[in-house]
Amino acid sequence: FPFFAAAVLGVVAAGRTGEATALGAQLYLAARVVYVPLYLAGVPYLRSLVWASAMAGLAMVLWPLLH
Repeated sequence: FPFFAAAVLGVVAAGRTGEATALGAQLYLAARVVYVPLYLAGVPYLRSLVWASAMAGLAMVLWPLLH
């Protein structure tokens, strides 16, 4: 979460927000909410897919800073 918060704050401070960054933030948060019960239940493969979705959301947030 700290890396995500830093990414969001960096995008906002740079003034590079947009629909893609908002969608990325929503994807990240939703995937992390789904990830926790999957982790607690010990579901291995679906949990990895949800984690990858969260990382894709984080990449969507960071992309405007790198582009």
